[in-house]
Amino acid sequence: MSKPTNVFRIDIEPSDEHPNRHSTHGWQVRVKRHNEQHTKYFSDKKFGGKESALEESVEYRDDLLEELPPPQDPVKKSALARSKTGVIGLNFCHKDDGSGTLKPYVQISWLEEDGARRSAAFSVNKWSLDRAVWKACQQLYEARQSQDRDAPEPEEMYQTAIPKIVEQHRRLTRKARARGNDVDVSSMPDPDEFDPDSVAVPE
Repeated sequence: MSKPTNVFRIDIEPSDEHPNRHSTHGWQVRVKRHNEQHTKYFSDKKFGGKESALEESVEYRDDLLEELPPPQDPVKKSALARSKTGVIGLNFCHKDDGSGTLKPYVQISWLEEDGARRSAAFSVNKWSLDRAVWKACQQLYEARQSQDRDAPEPEEMYQTAIPKIVEQHRRLTRKARARGNDVDVSSMPDPDEFDPDSVAVPE
């Protein structure tokens, strides 16, 4: 029988180094979905032997996989891990518009069907942070929907991104000022006073 996926053999015996260790023999099902680990142990003794315990564990695994959502696309998972806003394709940055002062912008980027990369930027000073992020989320959602791609709803993207952007603004401002750059913070909320629970989609 080939080695089943998501099912792992456990054989533990007392040793000279660990004489009080309990003897443990069985199979453990381990399935991870969206950063949540699902595990269950099947003892040889409880299920009538090694092969019977394996059969039970495989049956449980099959039922579990049917109930759980499909695994996340590895490309999306990697992109999400790199995203500082928690939303793939949406970023926050400070840019010098020629005045010599760094100003806050919300940026989005996406791929068209022909593989061409598109981008857009929204000035926080012009729109306010709430509306800049909301407009960015709406445009990003529309761009992905036009290609029949799975994408979170704009409201979900917005709720995810805002708190992370405020914290990112804090870090970027600190680094910029350490380098001697001026940063315009007039349109940004104070990170020390920001309440994540107060985040609401603009009307």
